[in-house]
This record gives sequence, structure tokens and C-alpha cells, in this order.
Amino acid sequence: MALTLFELRTLWGGWLVRLWAGGSLLVNFLTLLGWWQILPDAILISSFIFPFLVFPWFVVVITLGAAAVGGARVETVADGILSRPITRLEFVLSSWLARAVTVLGVFLLAVLPTTLIGVYADRPAPQDRVTLDGAVVGFLVAVVVLWSILSLGFLLGVLFRSGWIAVLLALFVWYPINGLLATFRLAEVSPISLNQGLPVILRQHWFLPEPKVEQEKTPDFLALQKQFEEFMRGLMGAPQPQPPRRERGFFENLAAYKDINPIRVLLSYGGTLGALVLAGYLFFHWRDL
Repeated sequence: MALTLFELRTLWGGWLVRLWAGGSLLVNFLTLLGWWQILPDAILISSFIFPFLVFPWFVVVITLGAAAVGGARVETVADGILSRPITRLEFVLSSWLARAVTVLGVFLLAVLPTTLIGVYADRPAPQDRVTLDGAVVGFLVAVVVLWSILSLGFLLGVLFRSGWIAVLLALFVWYPINGLLATFRLAEVSPISLNQGLPVILRQHWFLPEPKVEQEKTPDFLALQKQFEEFMRGLMGAPQPQPPRRERGFFENLAAYKDINPIRVLLSYGGTLGALVLAGYLFFHWRDL
């Protein structure tokens, strides 16, 4: 716990995390203002998460993971920390845990306020239904994916002992593979594809009972009156009502994700997260300091 708190103070005392937190909050507020009248709630929330899962903030997450136990940092703290009665496992887990808490904090700081404003404000955007448990499950899935990306950088940093090499390898090798997997809409292995399917998760009930909505029956004379008004509008050449605006192209194929399962997604990324952290610890343990 002492190591984790020390790591947290060091991270939040540096300019990287501070600029990332401020920049992510600013980008989300600009997204909120830019799409205030256009995007429905589910698409808007997914747009807030887009910079984290797709670009550019995943680069910062990879960098944080790669610098956790990289070669330069280990040489700096070897005499000061590892010479004390602290095991390698404690050092590795505290470094990873501090960065996981940092990623969670920045994510909630940037996404939660803009989500509350976008959902509860009176916006002229098309009506949409974002459920409470859908939002909780969607945020949980996004955080687990970010932790898996952090763990990937963690493993690459241990293997190559250089944060820059780890980041470049993730950018030029893993990111193109991620984009290729997104073409097959594999939400369980591609954060890009998962971000495209998030609106489906946000709109469904997962563990709370769905409220029963009684549909009011329209009297026959009201239906006839509506048909007569449409007929007269067409006869007189009156302008037709504008169709709802099209959603952003990145989220236009939501029908392909109608069978998305958050449990399967969590198991996939959670298993990957555990395997990456375990592999990073084993490589770190076998390497002579």
C-alpha cells in the first residue's frame, strides 16, 4: 500500500497525467458542445469514450504501462527500494495498481461529468434511451479494456526495457492488427470494434428489471385526422417534416452488434489482462537486476 500511494503521488505530480486529465476533459466538453443538437445519448456517450479506446489517449495508457518497470526506472529505484525487504511481486503489483487507479481516475473525470450533462440536459437531439445499468456495464467494460491496454504496455516495457520501443511497437504492430480485427466486428478482441458496439450495451437492461410502459391507444378519429393532414400537406405541396438526422458513420452499423454480450467481453479482456500482468511479472522476476 505504501508503494502504491508513493507511485500515485509520483504519477499525479508529473505533467504527463496532469496534461492527460485536463486534455481529456477538454476534448469531451468540446465533443459535447459540437454534437449537442445532433447525437442521441448512447452515441454521444460512446463518442466520449472514443478517444480512450481508439485514439489518442490509448497512447498515453500504453506509455504509462511501459514506464512502470522499464529499464531506466528499475535502475533508479533498485538501490532505494529493492534493497529493502520488499519482494519483486510487491513492487510490480504496486506499480501496475497505481497506474490502473490513475487510468480509472482520468477516465471517470473526463467521461462522467459530460455524460451526466448530455443525458439529463434538455437537448434538441433525437430521443434515446440510456439505462442506468447499461451505463454502469458500459463504463465497466471500457475500464477493463483500458486496463488490458495498460497491461500490454506493462509487458512490452518489461521485455524491451525501453518505454519508447514499447510504445512504437504498440503503435506500428498492435494498432494495425486492432484495426484489422475491427473489420470483422470482434468486440471481444478489438477495442475499436467494442467502441462501435457500446451504444447497444448502453441502451439495454442487464441486471435491473425493465420498467413496464403502458402504450396508450390512439383513438380512430385521431389516426384519421393525422392521415387527412398528411394528405392535405402533400396535395398543397407543403414541406414535409425533416427526417431525423443521420448518426455518425463510426456508429452506423449497430445492427451488427445486437448480440454483444458484456460478460463475454469482460471475460475476454479480463483474461488477457491477467495473462499480461502475470507474464510481465515472470519476465521481471527472471531478469537479473
